[in-house]
Order: sequence, then C-alpha cells, then structure tokens
Amino acid sequence: MRRILLAEQDSWASGRVMARGFGLPAAAVLGCLQPAIDPVFLTLLSRATPLRAADHGWVVGMTQTASALAAMMVWWLGPRMPLRAVLALALAAMVAGLLTPLAQGLAGVLLLRGIYGLGMGAIYARAMGGFAAARPTGAYAIVLLVQLMLATLLSLVLPDLAERIGAGRALAILALVPLAAAVALRSAPEGGGARPVPSGQSATPRAGWALALANFWFICATMMVWSLCGAMAVQAGHSEGLIGRAVAIGSLAGAATAIAVMRERLRVPLPVTACLVGASLLAPLVLTRPGAGAGFVLAMVLLNIGSTAIIIRCSGLASALGLDPRFRVFVAATHNLGMSAGPALGSGLLWAMPDGGLLLGAGLAVLAGVAAVVIGWRGLRHCAHWPMPRPPFAAWGRQKGLD
Repeated sequence: MRRILLAEQDSWASGRVMARGFGLPAAAVLGCLQPAIDPVFLTLLSRATPLRAADHGWVVGMTQTASALAAMMVWWLGPRMPLRAVLALALAAMVAGLLTPLAQGLAGVLLLRGIYGLGMGAIYARAMGGFAAARPTGAYAIVLLVQLMLATLLSLVLPDLAERIGAGRALAILALVPLAAAVALRSAPEGGGARPVPSGQSATPRAGWALALANFWFICATMMVWSLCGAMAVQAGHSEGLIGRAVAIGSLAGAATAIAVMRERLRVPLPVTACLVGASLLAPLVLTRPGAGAGFVLAMVLLNIGSTAIIIRCSGLASALGLDPRFRVFVAATHNLGMSAGPALGSGLLWAMPDGGLLLGAGLAVLAGVAAVVIGWRGLRHCAHWPMPRPPFAAWGRQKGLD
C-alpha cells in the first residue's frame, strides 16, 4: 500500500513538473496570438460594433503599439517590475477584451485595444525572455509553430461560432486568452537566469545587438508587406476565396519552416539566409498581378517561409549570445516593435509615394536587416562563448529569473 501511495505521489509530482514546464511556452504563444487572428477578429468586431472597415488599421496600430510599449517596459524595468505587475496587466487585458464588443465609438475601441495590447505585450516579453534561456532557436520555433496552428484553428472556428451565438459573444470568449496566459505564466517557474560572463567580455556582445536589430528590420519589412497584401490582391482582381486559400497555404508553409529551422546549429550561413529571405519578403510586391492567381499564392508561401525562418534564426541567435536575461526580453520586444512600426511606415510611404513607396520602404528595411546580419555574423568570431544546445524544458525550476 505504501508503494502505491509513493508511486501516486511521484506521478502527481511529475505531472506538476510537466505542467509547470509548459507554462512559459504556453504564455508566450498566447501572448503573441492576436496578430495572427486579426483578420478574423476585425471582421467579427465590425459585425458586433459600428466599427468601419476603414478604421481597422487604427485598431491594429493601437494594439501593436501598446504591446511594443509594454514589452519595452518589461525590458527597461527588468527585476524592478515584479511578476504580479505583469499579471495585473494581463487581467486588465481580459477585462478590456470583455468590454470590447460593447464599445460603440472608435475612441472607446482604441482605448480598450490599447489596454489589451499592454497586457499581452507584457506577457509575451516576460514569457519569451524566460523560455528562450534554455534553447533559444528551438524556443522561438516552437512558439511560432504552435501560434500558427492555434491561429489557424481559431480562424476556422470563430466565424461558425459567431453565426451560432453572435459576434459579440464570440469575441467575448477571446477574453479568456489573457486569463489563460496569466495562469500559464503564474504557474511557470521563473527561467532564464544569467550565465557566467567570460572575462574581458560584456554581458551581451555587439553581435547580439546587431542580430536583434536585424530581427526588428526584417519584422518591419514583413509587416509592411503583410498589412497591405489583401489590399493589393483586391486591386489585382483576386477573389476573397483565393486570398483566403493563399493565406492558409502560406501559414502551412510557415509551420513547416518552423519545424525545419528548429535545430540550434546552422546548416546555411546566416548572411546567405538573410539575402534569400529578403527576396522572399519582396515577392508579393512583384508577383501580385491581375490574372496571376498562382503568382499571388506563391508570393504568400514565400513571404511566410522567409519571415518565419529569419525571425526564428535572428531571435534565437541573438538570445543565445545574450548572457543577461534582460537582453533576452529585449529580443522578444523587437517583435512587438517591428509589428507596430512596419504597418505605420508602409502606410505612410504608400500615402507619400503611391506608385513605388511600399517597394522602396520594404527594400530599404530588407537592406538594413541584411547589413545588420552581416555585422552580427562577422562579430561572432570575437565572442568568447557560444551557447551549446540544451533541452528546451530543462531545469527551469532550479534557475533564478528576472525576480
């Protein structure tokens, strides 16, 4: 009998460790889920409220800008920002999500989405900074892979659910996302303590900062193109069905890419990858033409493959080079910064130069990203350390985190 009780206790303890081990990745996935479901979310929001389709860009911009501000706050404050403050922001995001379907004016919607963005940006930066400590490239690959799968599932389920219970109630269910993220983060042990710094070297070498900057520019270029892909396809005369299929196929290609680049060790030099990715990010601007439906589908596939590969690689390498846990939070914050700056820059350039502004802006962002990758790649030879791969869920409970 005693053996049975001991076995049950061991099984219960193992289950608790497993649940705690998946807390950080679960919180990170939920923290970055919103951008992937924005097309469906905004469609339902316009059905539930008087929000006009022309104002969708303002809603996305407010959400992503608030997320970027929260992520930078988590990075800047570091240990001075306790976990309970992040959890409070997440609970405020849940309340804002519940109230969003009840908003009647654009100002109210923007205020609520700003509060929502603050909570999710703080959750993502905190969780991703800890999760990337053990195996950085694998951590980002896992998060992007699960995010794509979960977003695809929600994009298929939410419209049917809205038909049955109403768009407002379907949107209210999404308010559970911040609550689930807060519970996951609260249950996870703090990971990502600082590693020993070799003598004569700063906590984060220049190569790490260069790769983090490259990550920002590539995300910025991706969002410039991604935010206007639908409009370009409509102007080219492509149907909504074709656009939806192209986005779905592109998401599957991105998921396959996340699996392919999950390895910590590089098989292709990063500057070569950056150049190929740059061409793939600009593909929609070249291949989206009237009567060329196959070209648009190919462009979506190339865009998803390129953006997924470079985000995982740059984020993983930059996080691996940073010996300071705060720097890993900064790397995660570059995601929010790029997602907020990209659409704003793209729209501004398109307004100022309707004929070639978007191509010029995306091209310059790609060139800046490639240049930063080259600088970071050359700086790797001067790094006194090179992190060895470790299991992605290893021993978080024995590490000290930002607190």
